[in-house]
Amino acid sequence: MAQNFEFSLGERRALAPTGVIRLKMADAQELVNLTIDGVPLSVPKGTLLVEAAKQIKQEIPVYCYHTKLGPAGLCRVCLVEVEGMPKLQIGCNTPVAEGMVVHTQNAKVNAGRGMVLELLLVNHPLDCPICDKGGECDLQDYAMAYGRGSSDVADPKQSKPKGVDLGPTIVLDEERCVVCQRCVRYDDIIAAESQLVVKDRGHNDIIATATGDPYAHNFTGNVTELCPVGALTSKTYRFKSRPWDLVRTQTSCTQCAVGCQQFVDQRSGSLLRAQMVESDDRVSDGWLCDRGRYNIGFYTADDRITQPLYNDNGTFVQVGWDDALSMWAKAIREAQTAGKAIGAIGGGRLLNEEAYLLQHVFRAIGTQNLDWRAGRQAVATPARTGTYQDLEKAAAILMIGETPEERAPVMWLRVIKAVTRNGAKLIRVATADKAPNIAHVDAKSVEEALSLLPAQGQVVVVWDGIDTSVGAKIRDAMASRNGMGLIASEQPNARGAEAMGMLPASGGMDTGAMFDAAGRGELGALSLFGVNPVRNFSNPERARAALEATPFVVVSELFMTETARLATLVLPARGAYEKSGTVVNIAGDLLPVNASVQGPVGTLSDLEMLVGLAQQFGLPLPTVEELERTVIEKAATAGPVALRELHGEAAHDTIARPARTIWDGGGTAAHDPRITRMLADKMIPTELVEA
Repeated sequence: MAQNFEFSLGERRALAPTGVIRLKMADAQELVNLTIDGVPLSVPKGTLLVEAAKQIKQEIPVYCYHTKLGPAGLCRVCLVEVEGMPKLQIGCNTPVAEGMVVHTQNAKVNAGRGMVLELLLVNHPLDCPICDKGGECDLQDYAMAYGRGSSDVADPKQSKPKGVDLGPTIVLDEERCVVCQRCVRYDDIIAAESQLVVKDRGHNDIIATATGDPYAHNFTGNVTELCPVGALTSKTYRFKSRPWDLVRTQTSCTQCAVGCQQFVDQRSGSLLRAQMVESDDRVSDGWLCDRGRYNIGFYTADDRITQPLYNDNGTFVQVGWDDALSMWAKAIREAQTAGKAIGAIGGGRLLNEEAYLLQHVFRAIGTQNLDWRAGRQAVATPARTGTYQDLEKAAAILMIGETPEERAPVMWLRVIKAVTRNGAKLIRVATADKAPNIAHVDAKSVEEALSLLPAQGQVVVVWDGIDTSVGAKIRDAMASRNGMGLIASEQPNARGAEAMGMLPASGGMDTGAMFDAAGRGELGALSLFGVNPVRNFSNPERARAALEATPFVVVSELFMTETARLATLVLPARGAYEKSGTVVNIAGDLLPVNASVQGPVGTLSDLEMLVGLAQQFGLPLPTVEELERTVIEKAATAGPVALRELHGEAAHDTIARPARTIWDGGGTAAHDPRITRMLADKMIPTELVEA
């Protein structure tokens, strides 16, 4: 397997004729001295030549090999010459040896690679002008670098099917496949699904599913990027653009709370695709879930709200922004004059800057009735935060409540890695989720689960943050084990909202208490930012009744959700790809969110709305620089909050809910035509996506 190194390019010495490159390693390891292309270097024993060559910025061509998958030795395009060996060796599966002298570029190596490429191209179609991989295809690049000018093969090309529907997200062009088996090995090693296989033999090899069923799970889209040619193509991007026509932005995914880094590509203001950042080892480990990859079509949905809407006796009418802000401020003043409470709920789907300004403005107006918790989750920050790397290296993982398989999917890949490759013990408790397809133990109580923990080794607790009585048991028990915790939040920036102060203070009411006050006629105005309690609160009917009883309800949203339909005033918001700021993920990392496209005319970011409200009250606001400094400071210093339940009667009523999927829990998937097409393929149960 490829070795994992920790090194800094900035700390490497400039190459000199006598200079030796040494990797900076996390742990002391036995070093091996060798020479590659005339450059001496030292690398840990066991390092593969393909990885060692990268230290002198020499890329050995590969197809079947991938850093996250390790060697396979199938394609042979990585041929190198090792002095003293009679034949060319494959760089992807040859470890370094003391005194080894390697040549990655010479006539003999190039001729060997040229022959391999000729065999790969024998049956490959000449359709580069229409292939989605054109412009970023390894086969094109290697053919230009090593391809022969003429072929010794006179046989006609083997014909294979084109445009094979592999599943809800992928179209397979079997003619283009070079059978590198990256996709098959990814499905076995990373996703632990084992759905893809190689069928038939020789030049009749094809990629297919083992059962003949459609290829479908939470991480299918990753194989389209792993594919080094244009065989596996995305249904949502197929024939849409060329890479040189795209404008690329790196940002953080906000579909869940993991915070995966991703590239977002747009053309002429239209989002066309999202792709993984392979070097994002700290957060995503270089992967994306299918929701983070595919759920981007809602930005241009026809039913997007693009104008403030006022509910005039049951009929929504368009109003201008000046009128909307004036009505909002007037309603707050009238409620205060009448001696009624005002409140604001939001933050988990806002950027940090917006969550901070939300509590800042409403506290300045004169209320402490603030909360980010509009669903079932009660807490987002653990007593002692672990990292995703801690999770991957844990000796035991204790999962309590809803598992992250659907709630925080890419974090689940770390769990798979810990169990299947590092031998971690997985213990689940208090969950109704389906059993995972990796080794695990189910416990009936937290006490039983704690008794099953190994005596030695790091323990990481993954909790859903819902049942605070369970949270108290976790904190007490894990304090003695020096355990670490990760809370898989149901809202993307729940931890950031908590850090920014979106919680009641000084006698203020939380979400449940505000709903109770509304039922008693004591709440005069309620502002909701990017939350949908009528769908997601622990008791949705209680939330509905509270909103219906509140004289003035303001909702900031992209679409007319169940909550927005009950609002007095609906403000058209911008999505995460349409604004810039930061979020805090499950592991406590402060991550950037960068605008990729312009929002529709008539929409504003939540921050701009709050600035407008502050101006209505004549409130002073922090400068941009002050806001940035405050957010960084609060994110860095935020600690765990009190384990308090959502206040009010039946705050945690047990409501019958369908099994969670990655498409559940938010309104955007219901307004994405790409997801609608997946529904048409009957691969996602309709009831699990908000209608």
